[in-house]
Amino acid sequence: MRVTYSPVKRFLVLLLALALLLTALPQALAEGNFEAVVSVDGMKVYAQAKPHDVLTTLPRGTVVTVLAWSGKAALISAGLITGVARVSEMSRVAQSAAPTASATPTPGQSMFTNQQTRVYRRPSAASQYVTLQAGVKVQVLSVNGAYAQVSMDGRVGYMLYSHLSASAASTAAPAQSVNMPVVTLVEAQIYENPDYSGEAVTVRKGYKLTLLAVNGEVAMVTRNSMIGYLPVACLSKDSAPATTQPVSESKSKANPFTAGSNEYIIFDFLINEMKLNRAATMGVMANIYWESGYKAVIDGDGGTSYGLCQWHAGRKTRLINWCTEKGLDYNSVEGQMRYLQYELPNFYPSVDSYIRQVENTAEGAYDAAYYFCFNFEAPANRTAQSTKRGNYAKDTLFPKTK
Repeated sequence: MRVTYSPVKRFLVLLLALALLLTALPQALAEGNFEAVVSVDGMKVYAQAKPHDVLTTLPRGTVVTVLAWSGKAALISAGLITGVARVSEMSRVAQSAAPTASATPTPGQSMFTNQQTRVYRRPSAASQYVTLQAGVKVQVLSVNGAYAQVSMDGRVGYMLYSHLSASAASTAAPAQSVNMPVVTLVEAQIYENPDYSGEAVTVRKGYKLTLLAVNGEVAMVTRNSMIGYLPVACLSKDSAPATTQPVSESKSKANPFTAGSNEYIIFDFLINEMKLNRAATMGVMANIYWESGYKAVIDGDGGTSYGLCQWHAGRKTRLINWCTEKGLDYNSVEGQMRYLQYELPNFYPSVDSYIRQVENTAEGAYDAAYYFCFNFEAPANRTAQSTKRGNYAKDTLFPKTK
């Protein structure tokens, strides 16, 4: 006898099957459609369909919506991504995180972060964010449920209200606000966390940054809305004028490649279909060059990777299935570029957001290529490869003229 399942039962069966793949989980979340916060350094989100590929890894502090759960696993939503994750790697946003009416601060009231936290550009876990350490002063503009809309140095974002305190007395010593242009004196590493832990990127000597704050010997810096930390001794005040100027709109759209070539088609698609500026376009193209030499029909990694971006394993399967569903040839440049246009905002929203904000300069081309390589392609020797592709975008591709 054939047994059929309702959609809900199929989901529960999926969760139970996936739970067998997961480690023992000590605590389950309560029932209901509610928000939770990632409580580990990297929470994997699995696809609902077999073979349950890893869709993305969410960093600690990311706010997700728990749609349903069964025992050890939960169906969650984070922006445009919906998948299955471990229950034990999340903490429910407590109802007490939302203030009572009497506790709601007046608009513009100053408060202090009581722990390292994240401020999102929009009230969405898929939007771009910056990291703030404990003791940073912000102005609270409004509070809606568990979230507070805050302002710092004229920048507005959203964070958990429970991560704020009325005074800095119970927090770490607040950082000294600086907000000035600086440049690296030596080749240096910029870390994700103020204790020099987490992921790090290597930047060359003379790399331009904005110094946001200083806490002892630690400098909090930013570039293109991404925040990191490095020793103050590695920095010097940048008083020199910018050496690279943004390209004009007409030059930005001029295609410098041979008409009819794959390079020409890729450049045209990135500029006119995906609406990237020239710097971001050259950053993406630098990666495609090093991945495939602009060839659409090309295997790699023993046949497990394929195409312009060398989509690997489950990502290769997803490319083929998506193109087939849309009536596109997955062997063609157009089919693969249209898949890239779909994949970036749906599976790599932080990469999509980042490359859309780089300055239209040679330095912006370097930043786009580096970030795209490090976070989208993720090859072996990521730092070295990202640096190489950044330099190729800046020194070889961006200067090209028609």
